[in-house]
Parts: sequence; structure tokens; C-alpha cells
Amino acid sequence: MPDWHARIAALALCTVLWSCGPARKAERRTDLVLWKNQAGLDEEEATREMVARFNASQSKWRVVAQSLPQGGYDQSIVAASLADRMPCIVAVDSPMVASYAWAGHVRPLDGYVAPANLDQVSRAAVGRYAGKVYAVGQFDAALAIFTRKSILAETRTRVPTLERPWTLQEFQTFLERLKASGRYRYPLDLATRDDKASWWTYAFSPMLQSFGGDLIDRRSMRSAEGALNGAAAQRFGSWFQALFAKGLVNRKEPDESAFVKGRAAVVYTGGWWAPDYRRYAGDDLAILPPPDFGTGVVIGGGSWQWAISKHCAHPEGAGSFINFILQPSEVAAMSDRTGNVPVTAAGAARSRDFNPDGKSRIFYELMERFARGRPATPAFSVVSNAFTFATRDIMDGKDVADALDDAVDDIDGTIADNPGLASAGGE
Repeated sequence: MPDWHARIAALALCTVLWSCGPARKAERRTDLVLWKNQAGLDEEEATREMVARFNASQSKWRVVAQSLPQGGYDQSIVAASLADRMPCIVAVDSPMVASYAWAGHVRPLDGYVAPANLDQVSRAAVGRYAGKVYAVGQFDAALAIFTRKSILAETRTRVPTLERPWTLQEFQTFLERLKASGRYRYPLDLATRDDKASWWTYAFSPMLQSFGGDLIDRRSMRSAEGALNGAAAQRFGSWFQALFAKGLVNRKEPDESAFVKGRAAVVYTGGWWAPDYRRYAGDDLAILPPPDFGTGVVIGGGSWQWAISKHCAHPEGAGSFINFILQPSEVAAMSDRTGNVPVTAAGAARSRDFNPDGKSRIFYELMERFARGRPATPAFSVVSNAFTFATRDIMDGKDVADALDDAVDDIDGTIADNPGLASAGGE
């Protein structure tokens, strides 16, 4: 064969294989499959853009993102783990991190995510179990009290601050003044129409904690005795029950718009409602910290977080992705697109709405100062359901002590029957 024929044949082979010569090197990337729960359009688009930026930032790894339906997400993770078909990177709802770690679905982040990156993240956004870090979030949320400045003035109520929130008595007096005015049949909306355990635990267990109780003894994670049914918990339950008995809260609002429709003067909910409330109240909107019920303000902390699966063949690549998305620019980009609270000071400083002069800075401050994660126990689902049943029964008039004792019996009985749930203990 003439030389030029050989050169043409060799060139054709190189073209097919993408492997010859400095001008046409093959792109030798390793794919890393990522699973996340389906979320709103803004978050989905923000995630696609974030993945694209990571893929463009280096030439070793290529993240391939897949969104799974929210309703069956946990079941999909468990099934994939049992079949050894887990993706490399998985999104985990923060209350489920301990369960995933206990079951062996995810591995510790030690050695894969830089300690300096983890250190900058708000504590509630770091998923710990048995002394190790298994997941880390890029964003969080914050609960707050929303009302109108004019309502505070009309009722001669002090405007609470982060440094000096309302006491229990001040909050109670405010609500009772509103009730006595005759303008509001139910002055406070607590979103009790939402019957999901996730909301009841996220929204109301921080109140329990502020009274001095808790869902479980966090030192051992072996029992709820004394934490969920002790004197402090009973004070919380009695107060919570009285909200409904006195007509301060509607047991079940007909829709989510009690505040914007003027039926309620005050609402306790998350910062995700702020855009709607700003459109409704404008400059009259007041965004306030929840009350200090006795032992300090507490709000729920922890949203969806990123973890590395136990079966990932390239955990160093997954760690590279997590390190990338914890950069201030990436944390800020996610918050700017979704409105979720950034979990690092540097990310907040670079964000549009959460920087020190931003209109949503209050939510970053609330998260940073007061957020506390839900108990890091693989028994969390049992704990959450037991607490929800108890508080709903209390709302409906059941004896407080009996309701809380029943919840403790459910939790402790399940742990006793399944000792492994508490084998690691503590947070």
C-alpha cells in the first residue's frame, strides 16, 4: 500500500477512535450519575446549570443528573442500594441522613470533601451521624412570624428583634389583643391544615424545644422519656392546646391564604412565603423571629443535602463535585435562582437577596442564629409520626400528659424492638 494510503487509513482509524495525535485527544471523562428529588422548576433549572458549570470546570468527571419523583424517592434509593445499583451522588432530605447512613446507603464524606468547606456551612445544613459527616446542604430555609407593622402599632405591641425576641407572655398578649379586637375570628395561622408529619415536626418541635423539651434524648438517642413527656413538654402541650381552645388558631384553615386574604393577622411559616406576603402587604410587612418560649428561640433546620453513595466507584469524583458546589459563587447562584437560604456566610454575602443589605437577610440571620436540626437517629420517622399524632390529639382536646406518654411509648417501644436503631447513639 502506498504511504499516502496508509496515512489516510491511519487517519480514518484515529477519527473513529478519537485517540490519536495531540490535535484530537479523546475526552476521557468518567460519568458520575446524580440522583435528586424532583423539585420546583427554578430549582431544577438551577441544578442543571450548576452541573453544567462543574462539568465545564474540569476534564476528569462528568456529572449526569437525573430527577426522580418526590413521592417514591426514598423507595427508589433503598431499592437501588439493595440491588447495588446506586448512583454516585444522591440528594438526601436532612432528617433521613441518619437512616441512610445506618442502612449503609451512603458513606462518610471524610477524605472526599475538604474540612475547610464543611466548616463554613451552617451546622444544621451538615448531616452528621455517629460522629461522622455523611451529607452537606447548599441551602436551607427559615421559619418566621409574619404580620403587619400597622397591626403591631394598633395593638401597642413591641417590635421584637433578633437580639430581643418576644417572650411567651408578650406573644400571648399580642394574640389575645387581636382576638379581643373582634377583627379576626382566628388571629394566628399555624398551617395546621397541612397534616403531613414533616410539617408538624419541622414547625412545632422547635416550639417544644424552646419550652425546654425535645423529641428524644439527643445524648443517647435511645429514649424519648423525659424529653417528650417531661414538665417542659407538658407546658408546651398545654399552651399549644389552649391556642385552639381559646379560638386563637383555626384547627383547619380552608386554604393557605389566611394572611393574604385578611382572615388572620399573624402567620407562622417559612420564608418561601415571603414573595407572596410582600406583594400583599408591601412595606407594611413585618418579618419577625419566633418567640422565645423559655430557653431561647429555636427554628427547624436542615433541608435537602448531598451525599456520596456507599457503592460509588469514584467517591473522589463525587467529592470533587460537592467541593465545587460549596464555593461561595455556587451557593449564591442557587439561592438567587430559588430563593432558598444560603448556608455559608460567603455565599450569603455574594447573593442578591441574602447579603447584609438584601431584602431577605432576615432569613439568613434566623437560620444562622436559631436553626437546629431534627434528631440524627435512624428512628426519626417513628419519632416524627409519634410527635405528630400526639400534637394533633392535643389540638383536638386529648389530655396532654396522656398524649405525650403515648408518643413516648411508641418511640421507646420501637427502639426496644429494634435495638440497632440506637446502636450508635448521640449526635
